[in-house]
Amino acid sequence: MNEFINGECLEEMKKMPDESIDFIFTSPPYANQIKDYGATGIKIKPDQFDNWFLPRAQEMYRILKSEGSFVLNINDKLDGKFQSLFVFKLVVMLVEQVGFHLVRDYIWYNPATPPNVFSRGTMGRTKKSHEYCLWFSKTDKWTFNMDPIRKPYGDRMMELFQSAPQGDRSANSRPSRHNFDLSRAWKNNGGSDPGSVISISNTSSNDTFHRLCKQFGIGHPARFPESLVEFFIKAGTNEGDVVLDPFGGSGTTAIVAHRLGRDFRYIEINPEYHEMAQKWYEVEFSSDAVYNKNMDRFCTDMLPKCKWSLLPFGFLYDLYKAWFPTVGLYEKPQTKTVFVARLTEFLKNDSNWNVANSLLSTDANNMPMPELLIAKYDLKNWMNKDYKGDNVDMICSPSIQTKYKGIYRNGKPSFISEGTA
Repeated sequence: MNEFINGECLEEMKKMPDESIDFIFTSPPYANQIKDYGATGIKIKPDQFDNWFLPRAQEMYRILKSEGSFVLNINDKLDGKFQSLFVFKLVVMLVEQVGFHLVRDYIWYNPATPPNVFSRGTMGRTKKSHEYCLWFSKTDKWTFNMDPIRKPYGDRMMELFQSAPQGDRSANSRPSRHNFDLSRAWKNNGGSDPGSVISISNTSSNDTFHRLCKQFGIGHPARFPESLVEFFIKAGTNEGDVVLDPFGGSGTTAIVAHRLGRDFRYIEINPEYHEMAQKWYEVEFSSDAVYNKNMDRFCTDMLPKCKWSLLPFGFLYDLYKAWFPTVGLYEKPQTKTVFVARLTEFLKNDSNWNVANSLLSTDANNMPMPELLIAKYDLKNWMNKDYKGDNVDMICSPSIQTKYKGIYRNGKPSFISEGTA
């Protein structure tokens, strides 16, 4: 059951049962900043932050399940001329006084951080372009999923995997040219370890949430990127788990949690922010919004990767069904009829792709072989059924019909047939 709660998080968490939450992701008010909490402003100085946060952290610990985790997104501030140490003191407090274990200190690097007066050299320092995402566990066992957060291998690495037996790759063929024993091989795990530095620009200014804020005349709270929350929820939870954000703000954690098939508990003391988060949720998860957003993502992700300039609707639908679960979308894939209708509508004003109203004739120019997405997404209907070997290029070179209905790249091609279907 999902909940939007308007209240002070300390009091609201006290109402929650012990060990009822699987994962907490939150960003509390920055030290030394005034936050508009309804009718009162709270100014939390760096040297007061620990004492203010301690009872809230103790409640988080109590309601967290034994294998649950707590990720704290936090930034530090200058204390006079020098950087405050309150974040580091906070880590010690959470471990020694509350009982959490520090699993990993992640760095969120924001390349889009604007310059400030201290970046001009007058104070002997560069701009601050990162924040901390501190991962704590309650016990020595915690939920962690590597596969959903792996970084895709580059083209060169994929070539090495494809040329090695059974999806292995020779360890001495590394692009870095490091030499290893030939008897060793690495498995294709679907991607590499993403590491502990997460580079995401926080530049959203015209997304659904910001448009709603403008529409209703509400100043929006500071937001972290949806992809940042997505990274940690995928890594630290499973479908059906309960995710809490006790400083809910814009509702980003709640929105992403629901999108990934998790339940959420959202707490926010500011009634305007609470109302806006609910409006965003309602708009975001109307059926039309979900379908349009998924279609946008599919076209943006997949169409540029297609080698073929003529893409049959059947091929696109099979690709869509194979792609859908790889990006963590919780909603069910659309039927083929709905998919084609929405794709047609989506590409109506697209400058790169056109939807054909007639049958398209195929040849080596518009459907050159191989189309490697066939192997990457295991599109069995489009594999070369006459070839029984392991050569990827041959597998991805199917026998094709002379005409298809579908979409084609750029301007009107010479291969449109006069016939219709």
